[in-house]
Amino acid sequence: MRQNVLILLASFWAVLSPVMPLIYLAMLAITIDTCFGIWRSVKKGGWKAFQSRRLSDTISKSLLYGGAIMFTFLIEKYIAGDIIAEFISVELIMTKVFAFFCVMVEIKSINESYESVTGKNVLAALRKFITRTKTNLDEFK
Repeated sequence: MRQNVLILLASFWAVLSPVMPLIYLAMLAITIDTCFGIWRSVKKGGWKAFQSRRLSDTISKSLLYGGAIMFTFLIEKYIAGDIIAEFISVELIMTKVFAFFCVMVEIKSINESYESVTGKNVLAALRKFITRTKTNLDEFK
């Protein structure tokens, strides 16, 4: 019985191995967001404002993102992959786009926490920098 369970887990792991880097990336973004959230909480209200209940939301978010990325991968791999491949030649595009949006949600949350503490909006500054660089390149041409 135990050997059958190990074989089943190894098979499941082998099927999901192509998508694991995307899941790890989403988990990294969640971890960084959690660190920034703790930093904001402590800076704004001291250690008394830090609540473990809010920290437990991180676990449910991690499970939700990981499960959703896996589910998207399985749908793309076994149901929609051939149809999508007719139009787009990028492998696992649907899964990558979904993981990208998960990471972008976390980046926006990180930026909100950083702006709450420092008053500086990093995404707005980055957008301004890119616009200014594009304008300079257009003038150079």
